[in-house]
Amino acid sequence: MQTATQPLHTPTHDADHTLEIGTELLAKSGEIILISGSCGSGKTLWLHRLAGLVPMPAEIDARINHQPVAKQITRMLFEQWPAIWLGQSVDDELRFGLGYQPDEQQIKAALSRWGVSELAVDCQTTALNRLQAVRVTLAGISMAAPVVTLLDNPTDALPAADAAQLIADISDWARASKTIVVVACNRWHDWQQTATQHWQVLSPDSLPQSRGHA
Repeated sequence: MQTATQPLHTPTHDADHTLEIGTELLAKSGEIILISGSCGSGKTLWLHRLAGLVPMPAEIDARINHQPVAKQITRMLFEQWPAIWLGQSVDDELRFGLGYQPDEQQIKAALSRWGVSELAVDCQTTALNRLQAVRVTLAGISMAAPVVTLLDNPTDALPAADAAQLIADISDWARASKTIVVVACNRWHDWQQTATQHWQVLSPDSLPQSRGHA
């Protein structure tokens, strides 16, 4: 696995964005928000809420620039392994769900940006190991240029060195693309030095508590 390299162009946003949850939680473009909590506390549930997959609790809403989150582009990396792929090949996977048809150079640039340029575009997604799968998924997410990216346990199953490099690459991308990244994980200490804020989930239906800088 090679270290990720920066392509000629990273899809980004023309303006800064602000994510607000309730009246207490606020995140801005380029931030990495760490969500921690005990097993079963509702970390993944909160990601699903921000993705619009399940409704918010009563009297709590989430907004981007004072508009519902659903009006902005959000993408999520799911924890499930083996992964559920939407495409049969790496090329299929990166193209799925985009509002445009990227050319071959853009596909290769995205793979290079995420350190998997050694993968052939016709490589079957089912042949990817876990680290490759996460990086290919992130390559596809980055091509969609989401305002908010939600990551569910992206590094928990990885060796420490692989996790550290992936966290560094995600941090670099978040800043360069002005993407708000919200990551839920059990090995939260892996992200402690990188995250800009730490939100702790105490119960599924309660607003996460801000613990300040991670």
